[in-house]
Amino acid sequence: MKSNNFRKNLLAHGVALALVGVTAPLAFAQEAEKQEEKKDEVASLEEIQVVGFRAALEKSVNVKRYATVVMDSINAEDIGKFPDKNIGDALMRIPGVGIERRFGEADGVSIRGLDPALSLTYLNGQSISTAQWFEGYRPTRGFRSDMLAAELVSSLEVYKSPRADLPDGSIGGVVNIKTRRPLEMDANTMHGSMEYQYSENAERWDPAFSGLYSWKTDDEKFGVLISASHQERFTTYDAMENYYGSAAAAKDTDGSGDFDQVTWGAGHAIFQQQRERTAYNLTAQYQPNEQLDITANYLNFSLSADNVNSNYLVVPGRTADIRNVTAVEDFPAGQGVLRHDSYLSDVTGESGNDYWFGPDTFFRNTNPEAQALDIDVNYSHELFDAHVQVGHTEAEGDIIVIGYSGMINTQTMGAAGLTGDEVLTLDLTGNKLGVEFDGFDPSNPASYPLSIRENNPHIQDADEETYAQFDLTVPMQNGGIVTSVKTGLKYQDRTNERSLHNFTVDIPASLATGTATYADLPVNTGCGQYQETAKSNTLTCLPTLDLDGIRSLSADLTPSNTLQRESLADFYQINEQKLAIYGMAEFEYDKFAGNFGVRYVDYDLESVANQADALRVPTNNDYSEFLPSLNVTYEINEDVLVRGAAARVMSLPNYQDLRNTFSYNSTTRTGSAGNPYLEPWLATQFDLGIEWYFAEGALASATYFRKDIDSFLFSISEIETHQIIDEDTGDFFTADLDISRTRNGGEANLQGIELQLQAELGYGFGVTTNYTFTDAEVVDNNGQDGLNLPGNSEDMWNVTTYWENDRYSARLMANHRGEFFNGFRIGTASETEAYTSVDVAFSAEVTENVTLSLQGVNLTGELYRTKNAQDSWDGLFQLINDGGTRWFVNAAVKF
Repeated sequence: MKSNNFRKNLLAHGVALALVGVTAPLAFAQEAEKQEEKKDEVASLEEIQVVGFRAALEKSVNVKRYATVVMDSINAEDIGKFPDKNIGDALMRIPGVGIERRFGEADGVSIRGLDPALSLTYLNGQSISTAQWFEGYRPTRGFRSDMLAAELVSSLEVYKSPRADLPDGSIGGVVNIKTRRPLEMDANTMHGSMEYQYSENAERWDPAFSGLYSWKTDDEKFGVLISASHQERFTTYDAMENYYGSAAAAKDTDGSGDFDQVTWGAGHAIFQQQRERTAYNLTAQYQPNEQLDITANYLNFSLSADNVNSNYLVVPGRTADIRNVTAVEDFPAGQGVLRHDSYLSDVTGESGNDYWFGPDTFFRNTNPEAQALDIDVNYSHELFDAHVQVGHTEAEGDIIVIGYSGMINTQTMGAAGLTGDEVLTLDLTGNKLGVEFDGFDPSNPASYPLSIRENNPHIQDADEETYAQFDLTVPMQNGGIVTSVKTGLKYQDRTNERSLHNFTVDIPASLATGTATYADLPVNTGCGQYQETAKSNTLTCLPTLDLDGIRSLSADLTPSNTLQRESLADFYQINEQKLAIYGMAEFEYDKFAGNFGVRYVDYDLESVANQADALRVPTNNDYSEFLPSLNVTYEINEDVLVRGAAARVMSLPNYQDLRNTFSYNSTTRTGSAGNPYLEPWLATQFDLGIEWYFAEGALASATYFRKDIDSFLFSISEIETHQIIDEDTGDFFTADLDISRTRNGGEANLQGIELQLQAELGYGFGVTTNYTFTDAEVVDNNGQDGLNLPGNSEDMWNVTTYWENDRYSARLMANHRGEFFNGFRIGTASETEAYTSVDVAFSAEVTENVTLSLQGVNLTGELYRTKNAQDSWDGLFQLINDGGTRWFVNAAVKF
């Protein structure tokens, strides 16, 4: 890292600005206090106390109404009443928020059409670390929302326009998770729930438990709150996968087709996962007088997510001969085969011609966990308010993978008792997958020769941050239109690292290659699969590995030391130090109110990685940014507000893009590299909206937003000059290489509109609904336009209709997210198709203390689908996943 001069210079700037009173404290806590005070004033005017779901919606409307920024929220009553099992599922009800749900639950949150990595999640206003459970995920700065259950949350706030005193680092938006505090609750408050979930695909019930206890002294000066949540869930889905395309001109053995492309591979996937998600939160609060408040909060959460995935693959990309071509289509990227035969006798087992059919299986032992400790001190004086917050958060991920293969070719068919006369027909017509056989029984596990991968990976990733913050608020008695000025600074020290080691498994003779088959594994034969995802002529009965059995077998094969051989190219360590100094003034004039300020951010990076000629090579980078912001509200009348905002925002690059890696091939003069010299994403954003609060708890609003991203990050290849080593002679020489890496450049313009309506219809009925439209244009480094913006769905909407009285409540909910670009797969753009989920919730208050509820998720059995872009393979499917419907039966008690 840099010398101490870096910190000294930044601290000097911070002290200087603090002395003149032009910066600001953290907004989350103080913003909430202001909103609560104003909402209390409104509540005091009400003669009738409203409770239940309607009251929760009214509270969210009041939070929005009295906020000084563009934001939305969902409170604990909302979260409890929605059928939402993690915070991402809850957030999808908010305008402009979309989620990813590849594995059935939300695992990525997109705000206003931007990739989840460009939005940050905070816990009580501070960073929260997260780790991965799936080795295919790239670590990003986004929070893995499936790690944290919704039961522990008091409220969720989504800030769409920044203020100078809000944390920087997001061009999408900021999500703040707020936990409860004991002095805000009655002494000896107890909540508890027991829930059972029925998964349609797994055909089984799984339990979940949660509880909360809050206590405080009689003088209400000290309190302790503890809450805990434990959820078990057995997840299974069947899916169709298609990896189009692969060069195939030389594969037409019998001259039956005119084509140059074929799918590299397609398969029937069976995924099983046993999830155990556990979290507990401990909060202690001390308030000896009205001036001082000290709160300590500790959160610990973990996810045991062992899983096994088998994909029964047809791989024309690894087959030399294709016969009996009966369907061909002209695609923009080439003329491709959609139906053909493959003879087992043609697949010799030699390199490039070795895969006729069979399962490719991975068992993953994975146990990510995270924790956060935070101490928050607030002191109020008649002349100022002071705020100090310090804390530490860390997360660790640990993934051990063991591979099992049932690949069939002429070299391996003897173990399965095959003759070579077997014929396979692959059919991709109708945009679905069909596979048929002549002379082969795919349901028999003994049909698949077993090979256990001897060399397997152990992946470790870690993320931790230590932070400290000081804030000072000074009210202005004679400041004219300025009512207060705020000053403060925040220091963050973060480390993110990832490593991969390989280890050798000890394979017993009974499972040796050449003699064993899949029948020697803990396996069952499942039937009735793929009824929703595949063609009618496809496979319906395939061997399904028993998850408990394969977990036990994999444990027996795993050596005590799994860190035997480090993969040097996969190691990286990112060390970041960031100091932010921010200043803000709040103002009021006639019917105008708002705030303006600036946030100064100084960033220092050390990126460490292994390179071809040296280990643990460090590279440094640093930059600074000024981020001004303005928020203005104009009160047309008591019920109608016009809200505007403008700001400069930034997001830091993903950790993997910042890796100090560099590798090359001296013969082909090509290579790949990370880029520690990347500068951040930068954007200028604007908001303009009108809000009409036409009745208590009612809202009609429209908000126009625009983001001009002038520092975009692309992964592209360019010619670079490097000194390299001749692989034959060992001599150094200078050469031009075509290097692929992420680079700054290009731009994107994103604009859209959010519409929101919430109203009580009478007789206990009500509705809350929203619609978001976004439009984006992307231009790359070379001026090419028409590119897609990752994560952007043009259309998103939510509709919730409800009815309730003093004892009963019913809700019908629909959530829609339009298709969006999700990245590149085998060199072609991949898009996630539109998805609409219909959910229901019913509850009955049996007694004053006991409530029973029934909830259902994805009642229509909507499929999760991804596809190839139209300009390559005409929208041909990539993945069709049936996550099924889930039901929840819950009994809750409170005292």
